[in-house]
Amino acid sequence: MRELRLFIQLIEKDFLFKLIFALLLFSLIPLAEIIFFIYLTTLVRNWLVLVLAVLVGLPGVLVAQNQVQDALERLRGKIRRREYPGPEFVDLLGILASAIFLVTPGFLTDLLGYLLLVPSLRAVLARALARRMDRGLKELYDYLRLGELERS
Repeated sequence: MRELRLFIQLIEKDFLFKLIFALLLFSLIPLAEIIFFIYLTTLVRNWLVLVLAVLVGLPGVLVAQNQVQDALERLRGKIRRREYPGPEFVDLLGILASAIFLVTPGFLTDLLGYLLLVPSLRAVLARALARRMDRGLKELYDYLRLGELERS
């Protein structure tokens, strides 16, 4: 019982709110996809909706793959020049999130994935996230820089 009280005291209210919000989103997105699938199947045939759901994300995944390679090269270049690559970290995270959304079957997730492939939209998100994640990103940068120094 004492351990449970300690555990509850350790958990901050903000953390619980964020966890509940993430779980709510996790359940609402598939529900929205199902409703959208049902709506589309009333307009066109069932098999056509399934084929479209699979094919819509494939071009985006190929674009995301190229963007990941470019972002990794920019990230490695900044690390080699001993510059802090905060925006590159967040840009890479945005591209990876885009690829995950594109691989997930559904039209709404594909739309979100394609939106994350637009560099200007990712840059706006990167600025907002970089401020919040700055300390963690700097720790990651230091870790990667130390690994680069050990290989040299």
